[in-house]
Amino acid sequence: MMVDILMATYNGAKYVDEQIRSFCRQTYSDWRCIVHDDGSTDGTQQIIREWVSRDPRIVFIEDGVQGLGPAKHFIHMLQYSDAEWVMWSDQDDVWFADKVATMLAAGQRAAFKGAGVVYANAMLWNPEKGVIAPINTLFYPTNLRDTLFLNSGVQGASALFNAAMRELVKTPLSFYAMHDHVLLLAGLTMGEVVYVKKSLMYYRQHNANVTGNAPGSKWRKFELMWTNRHVPVVSREHLHGLRAFNDCFGEQLKSDDEDVIQTFLHLPECSWLRRFHIIRQTRFTLMGSRMLLWIKLCIRRYI
Repeated sequence: MMVDILMATYNGAKYVDEQIRSFCRQTYSDWRCIVHDDGSTDGTQQIIREWVSRDPRIVFIEDGVQGLGPAKHFIHMLQYSDAEWVMWSDQDDVWFADKVATMLAAGQRAAFKGAGVVYANAMLWNPEKGVIAPINTLFYPTNLRDTLFLNSGVQGASALFNAAMRELVKTPLSFYAMHDHVLLLAGLTMGEVVYVKKSLMYYRQHNANVTGNAPGSKWRKFELMWTNRHVPVVSREHLHGLRAFNDCFGEQLKSDDEDVIQTFLHLPECSWLRRFHIIRQTRFTLMGSRMLLWIKLCIRRYI
């Protein structure tokens, strides 16, 4: 059963070789790595071409499309995939040898009736410091009420999804916050989501991380909530991304999910007291905790 690994690259010459080597060490060998570069100027493309000449499973797409940014880049790559299963890969992580096999087994056990996605976890890692934290994903959302205040999706590089999900996610939206935001929204509203609560890769931590360094623990998450109290509760980018998702798929959603999204989109227009009442009534949480959400609402501006 073929698995397409879609790796988006941009000025990753320091990391790309090590990541591709981790693909080649996979215990499951029926995979194809499709690489697309966003306009690197540091030698990344030459490294990829060298791999193409050495391993027929490495495919370099040179379609002249550049300057997409991470979200649109990963979405753009979906058109080149036709395998039964798809995985996104960042250029700077290192996968454990059993990552593909473990996630594929979980996907097959799930026997998705339609669109489905499997998520694993990752170790926070720095090559100089070693393992910083044993997990990256601190919370496994299963519904929109526990998801929307996260201002994110589950890490895209930790996902494996089927062809039906690929067709959903590659539907063009008018705005993207991040590609993994769309994937999680689609999984929770129009598909199925399964979690493998095991770390299956090193998530490299460095100053160039697109999404910033991860907290690594709930206590660190709480500490950052206070340290970064100048940051609003709700990200405008993710709010716009949610609105674009709803504009595209709203008619396909279950009425309850549609109501939750519409309520969330309406909250910035509400007064402080009205907003608290609606959040309590709708049973929104942050990482499964109402208390954590109340605290965040009290110490930060809303948007």
